[in-house]
Amino acid sequence: MQASPSRFMKHLRIRDDIALVRAVQEPSGLSPAPPPPVIDIPSDEAFSVIVQLRDFPHHKLWRGQQLVHSGTHHRGDIAITDLREQWRCQHLSDYDNVRLHLPRTTIEQLSEEGGRRISGLDQVQAIRDPVVWHLIHAMLPALGGAANDSDTVFIDTVTLALHTHLSQRYGGQPVTRTSGRLAGWQQVRAREYMLAHLAQRLTLAEIAAHCGVSRAHFARAFKHSFGMPPHAWLQRQRVTLACRLLRESDRGMTAIALECGFFDQSHFSRVFKQLKGMAPAAWVRMQR
Repeated sequence: MQASPSRFMKHLRIRDDIALVRAVQEPSGLSPAPPPPVIDIPSDEAFSVIVQLRDFPHHKLWRGQQLVHSGTHHRGDIAITDLREQWRCQHLSDYDNVRLHLPRTTIEQLSEEGGRRISGLDQVQAIRDPVVWHLIHAMLPALGGAANDSDTVFIDTVTLALHTHLSQRYGGQPVTRTSGRLAGWQQVRAREYMLAHLAQRLTLAEIAAHCGVSRAHFARAFKHSFGMPPHAWLQRQRVTLACRLLRESDRGMTAIALECGFFDQSHFSRVFKQLKGMAPAAWVRMQR
């Protein structure tokens, strides 16, 4: 009896133009499986960055009519391809990977914010890049359906860090070295805006715009000014507000979680425990 392998894909739309996808193919449990097809990869004005989460034992990749890879992608390997070219692939074994779809216009826009405009990335196959590996892993909870996908500032910050690294290592953008802080008025404006919108899905771009700077500059300068990234500062303020509501009101955990900007009670409990070392209910009991 023949059966095709099972496939799973989880999509995360980071912005209107950037997408992150986790793609998994598992064995069917039945044999023999039919021969896998050769897949035409749709062309686009974009780059694809793929990170292998486990060994991918057998895979073939063609650029035009030329076979450019045949063999293994090991756990942690990355590949960068220019989707303007004609690509075909054949998945000859099971896999688990994360794919970043990065439009050329986005590379140009974000790199210009970073100091010098670039229009593309060098293409590579089956190389190791620990920075990409760790940044992709930071976003895995969102791809797994956990509540982190509500924390748009966190996703924005990691995405910006990933793009900056790719642009510098594979696009020739100079490394920006700065220890500058936000001006006093910018610190006040950022703090007031974030505190006034704790319950909302903030983005790095809108906070930066209120301070009159680019996302890249804001993310760097905020960390120098406050000692932590914007998403970490926001989480602490949300937990501080939650503690006050837990002490002073009789509202339920879910209502407090939503009022403080968490996706749901599970997200609230997880972040609360990370920062306070105990679950919200245990913290409440200690206050009595």
